[in-house]
Amino acid sequence: MFQIKNSITKDDYLVFNQYHLLHSEQGKRAINMFRILTPVVSLLAIVIFWIAEVSQTLLIAEIIALSIVSIVMAFYSKKILLKSIKKNIRKLEKDGKLPFNKETTITFNDDSLHEKTIHTETSIQYAAIEKIIQGDQAIYVYFSALQAFIFPYRSFESDEQKNEFITFLNAKCGKALL
Repeated sequence: MFQIKNSITKDDYLVFNQYHLLHSEQGKRAINMFRILTPVVSLLAIVIFWIAEVSQTLLIAEIIALSIVSIVMAFYSKKILLKSIKKNIRKLEKDGKLPFNKETTITFNDDSLHEKTIHTETSIQYAAIEKIIQGDQAIYVYFSALQAFIFPYRSFESDEQKNEFITFLNAKCGKALL
């Protein structure tokens, strides 16, 4: 049995969201859609202007401008989406509605894990855990496609304790660490 007093910061949550965007199927799909939609919308705008028979000078200027926008979006879409995540988290923090609890105690029993915060208590069966991922700064224990427990490495007293935790989770969940 493990018990971890977990402290999550805004930066931990930001890193988790960035990791999720860059490595999950949903995140990769969002980046690709962002890259594809801009040229498609630009092409549609050009076709509409062409059908409307605008002056040739205006049409050429539009083609040049929208081509530049499409190229920029293709190369910088990832950076734009990552910056958007950061902006949204800052906005949530400003409104006082961060979607995570800063201080939690998580107890790992024989059949489930139990998270206790100041305001809530949650139990999740190990069978409900979808995947366990070891990121650069934390371990993410996903219990849905978009939600995970975040265990920053600083939550562990040593690398040995972290490795014991990973071994314990792998055994209980039957999931290999990704």
